[in-house]
Amino acid sequence: MDENDVKLRERITAVENGLINLGGRVDRIDDIVSSIREVVVELKQMRSDVNRIDRKVTDIENRPAKRWEAVVAAVIGAFAGGLGTALLTKMIGG
Repeated sequence: MDENDVKLRERITAVENGLINLGGRVDRIDDIVSSIREVVVELKQMRSDVNRIDRKVTDIENRPAKRWEAVVAAVIGAFAGGLGTALLTKMIGG
């Protein structure tokens, strides 16, 4: 075997070792990509949960305002009813 054959075999061996290392790196990259996909799925679920919680909080925040509106409507209704009764009483002569 001459010197060129030895150098060629060394280079081929080095290339083969490099390919083996690259294969391991590709496997690790595939694992990282899978992990990222899982994180994305979890983030989407968390966003959905946060939106649902946000709607619930908004509903809870609006409850006092709705109650206040109901109280004001009741007071106005009572006042209007009393005023109407007073006017009818005056008109009928009671």
